[in-house]
Amino acid sequence: MNKLEFLGRGSGYHIKEGNTAAYIRKNETFLLIDCGETVFKRILEKELLKGIKEIHVLITHMHSDHIGSLGGFIGFCYWKYKIVTNVYFNEKEKISMFLELLGLKEGESFIVDNADNKRIDSLGLKFSASITKHVKTWNTYSYKLEFDKENDIFYSGDTYETNFDLIPYLESGNLVYHDACINDNEENVHTSLRVLSENIPIKYRNQVYCIHIDGENFIEEAQKQGFNVVDLI
Repeated sequence: MNKLEFLGRGSGYHIKEGNTAAYIRKNETFLLIDCGETVFKRILEKELLKGIKEIHVLITHMHSDHIGSLGGFIGFCYWKYKIVTNVYFNEKEKISMFLELLGLKEGESFIVDNADNKRIDSLGLKFSASITKHVKTWNTYSYKLEFDKENDIFYSGDTYETNFDLIPYLESGNLVYHDACINDNEENVHTSLRVLSENIPIKYRNQVYCIHIDGENFIEEAQKQGFNVVDLI
């Protein structure tokens, strides 16, 4: 079964769990989803770049807990391994400007492309980004990863409203990685466990993995309701 591994699973201010970031590492290819403040350090600690020759990074949005160590990661990959990082984000000018302000040069250490119907042959998958609802100041994107074999994956990014019908997707045997939190106030910019439970029947919850978690008792509460919580490596 196609699954994601995680370097962090916490919300922006739940530091204990690290910034939420997922990856796939297969043969000589490394695919990373988001690269917040804590992520580059964990990649080095886990020696995930050993033997890697091809790097892809999908960005959900530009909050610091999702791109805070992206510049350091790209710079290191180029300096240490001479790898040019492929960055995907549907607002190319913004992410390019951000990285160039950090001293990186597009076309040298990184290449930016949009995230519409892109394919990574070495991983046997294609992916697309769709705009979702999170905050007014930044556009935020979710991702669908479609694999050549077995199940597909939906990755919500930070969102308070899922941007497509999850039920048929889950009925087909696919997996969902979804923003979830204990916080349930009216101005919440994330998806509360209550809302997630209202939208996903019990019989499908074992296919749903909670990410971007908050609160010390989140894991216990999520598991009580039948959801999974992603493990960290």
